[in-house]
Amino acid sequence: MFAKRYSPNELIDIIAAPSYSPEIINYVKKVASAPFLSQFLSQKPKLGITGTIAKDYVDADTEDAVPYVSTKQVKGLHAYIDDAKYISKDADIEWAKCRVEDGDIIINKSGNVGAAAVLCCAPYPYTNSVSDIINIKLAKNSTIDRDYLVVYLNSPYGQKQLQRLSGGAIFSHVSLHAIPDIRVFHPDIKAQKYIGDKVRQAEQLRAWAKRLESSIEHLLTSNDDYLSVCNTAETKTSRPQLNDLSNRLDPKYYGNKAIAVHRFARKTGMALGSLIKSVANGFEERSFIESGLAYITVSEVSSGRLNAQAAPKISKSVDVPAKAIIHESCALVVRTGSIGTAVKVHALDKGCAISSHLIRLEFNDEETAAAVAVFLNSAAGKVLLHKISYGAVQPQIGQEELLALSIPEYVLNEKAKCLELLNNYELAIRASMNLTSAAKNLVEALIEGQLTEQQLIQAQQSLDDGDNRLDQAILSKLSNQGYAIDGATPLFSDIDELYRLLESAAQTEAEE
Repeated sequence: MFAKRYSPNELIDIIAAPSYSPEIINYVKKVASAPFLSQFLSQKPKLGITGTIAKDYVDADTEDAVPYVSTKQVKGLHAYIDDAKYISKDADIEWAKCRVEDGDIIINKSGNVGAAAVLCCAPYPYTNSVSDIINIKLAKNSTIDRDYLVVYLNSPYGQKQLQRLSGGAIFSHVSLHAIPDIRVFHPDIKAQKYIGDKVRQAEQLRAWAKRLESSIEHLLTSNDDYLSVCNTAETKTSRPQLNDLSNRLDPKYYGNKAIAVHRFARKTGMALGSLIKSVANGFEERSFIESGLAYITVSEVSSGRLNAQAAPKISKSVDVPAKAIIHESCALVVRTGSIGTAVKVHALDKGCAISSHLIRLEFNDEETAAAVAVFLNSAAGKVLLHKISYGAVQPQIGQEELLALSIPEYVLNEKAKCLELLNNYELAIRASMNLTSAAKNLVEALIEGQLTEQQLIQAQQSLDDGDNRLDQAILSKLSNQGYAIDGATPLFSDIDELYRLLESAAQTEAEE
């Protein structure tokens, strides 16, 4: 609740209390003298297709199919069409006015309201868009860095203006007409480039991480037998042989594809039980706090990557059993929940605790843990994990059957390569996320006066001259809490490692 008097010259067209809240006004005043966004646009913002066109959806491999971008593609500062739907060419022609070109900026009108991103739809030159997407195009001679602008629009200074200009009791949508009237903090183009480059570097590392994923997949698919069993067509009946039988009587266990994969792994592989040092389930804890020890649940591994940063926290005073503490020579397998998921623990996540829904496999070395995680998380590994799961309502996996699974010899022979790929993948993902956070923090630090425009200009000029010392000085002061915060954990604990990753990503990109 608040009560405040405003003079007539402080009013805008919207007369709604939330638009005049002290919090919003505080942000608005800090950029009140900045130019309007309309100054940098080549045309007025536009909306995507209104209404539903579900009847026009087609498969992605349909000839002349066109991607159809929606709010779910706006997940970060760049939006990709990896999981987009596709529409027919006829529908695209009908709605040609709603096309969004590669490199345009899109803003969520609803959903994750106000989120902005640069659209990346290559190799397609453009996509079509849903009505919940607002599209803006920068003028070719614009004096604003595109990625800097996206960071600014996602900052509190951009979001609070969108909230104010959109009106309403709840910020449930963005007004199309509010976009041009957003004030955009507009420092020297070199300062903008310094911040924008952090976003571009984050995307470069994200792209490298995807290439590393492909390299892991190629390591597996280099074996013809692996490809053959993964491509086995499932049938309603199967004929298991005597050595395929066990004490299980459920039909799923004896599916023809499951048997084919099991035979392949068993033919030259080693039983998982012979590779481990120990096996245990985690433990249960339901009292969570804001800051403490990371408690890894199924949600943090369901993507196939251990995302300890997003894990709930438990008190460090909780008596965590040793069996539930993880380290870099461990692999985790989902026992109940997202069956078919396995991850290797990275050294940076050493010491985290895991829930009882996860099975902790401890190995004598990191390389073996990496090889096992790579195979169990592969297409063939998922088939085996689903094969041994039991229970109609809440499927789960038992330790005994898990340890009886075989890991193919050719994967174990490449365990050093598995570890290298997984480590680089994890470090690339983390560095990409940190660079995105860095860009956001730099915008706020610049507007708040914690960092001067001249510092960024000089840092960018030095980078252009091949000197990264000023860049290192700025990066070293960044944390998740902001810029130059005493006692805060740095975003980049090893800046030299960041540069190594960026160099590797650039080299891989150049080789393709």
